[in-house]
Amino acid sequence: MSIIDGTYQQILALNQKKEDIITLKDELPDAPYHIFSINAMIRDAEMRYERLIKIPNKVKCSQCDQSIEEHSVRLNNELFCNHCVRTISQVMNTSEMEERNSMKAGTVKQDCNNAIKFLQKTSLVRKSNKCWLVHESLIELFYHAGRSRRHLETSWVDEMENHIKQLQNQLRIFNELGSSPTGTTLQVFSLNAQINDYEHRLKTVQGGIHPFRCSQCNGWIRAVGLPILLGHFTLCHNCKTTIERVMTASEIETRFNFVPGRIRKDIHRGLLDKYQEMGLLRQSGSIWIMHVSVIKDYYFPEKQETPVSIDIPPSLLARSAAILQRKQDSGYI
Repeated sequence: MSIIDGTYQQILALNQKKEDIITLKDELPDAPYHIFSINAMIRDAEMRYERLIKIPNKVKCSQCDQSIEEHSVRLNNELFCNHCVRTISQVMNTSEMEERNSMKAGTVKQDCNNAIKFLQKTSLVRKSNKCWLVHESLIELFYHAGRSRRHLETSWVDEMENHIKQLQNQLRIFNELGSSPTGTTLQVFSLNAQINDYEHRLKTVQGGIHPFRCSQCNGWIRAVGLPILLGHFTLCHNCKTTIERVMTASEIETRFNFVPGRIRKDIHRGLLDKYQEMGLLRQSGSIWIMHVSVIKDYYFPEKQETPVSIDIPPSLLARSAAILQRKQDSGYI
């Protein structure tokens, strides 16, 4: 087996192991950290594999900043990779999510005003004028989890920090008791070992390059600081911005001072059909939603300046005569 084939088989085996851990995440202690650790091994193996088979591609998506083989959409100077087009298409209004999942009308809207309102900081839930826009990932994160918000309020990194505090509190109590209770020395030794282990894990997570992979753009996150962590769902800040830039027609009309109803009228006249084909504009329930780049491309196109060509003769004598004639024509002489 060649090095390339061996690396590829290693990636397959690691991904299978990761899927097994995700399947058993509710029974396995510290499952998020184990997923984090195996992601580090997957990242190293994939980077090694890419170096073996590819020449680095300098073309990058304007939204997620990931290298792409070929862009699916180009608007002026903006490129949209397939992952980002999918992310944009996954934003919907509450009625569409209810229809897709056979929910009672008003369920998602009620949750947006109450149970999941705190997710506005992640942009997975967002108010666009009078309408709520939600991301498809909430179906698995919230509704398939029994509408429980417990695992969404605290990230697994926060849980690790809380667990360290609990262990440190237990250690403090045993130290205050001294060596009188039976087995105290063994308990203190065990607690110290657990604290050191968790502190080492936390230091690995919070320091340097994190082996986090965005669940949307599928790219390795290289930005400083932690991404958005919701259960096993990870969202990079570039994809968060992409989701934020998906708006309703009414919000866009307000932002750009358009006459109310102008965008809907243009849609019905077929003026924006090409953007529907690109996946940047679509109808969700009874409203139209789109990426803000659609508006900038159609209503505010960048003017291409035509370079002014000045023909100067190559001969020195002819060049001097041409400059003299130009000055006379302009009135300087």
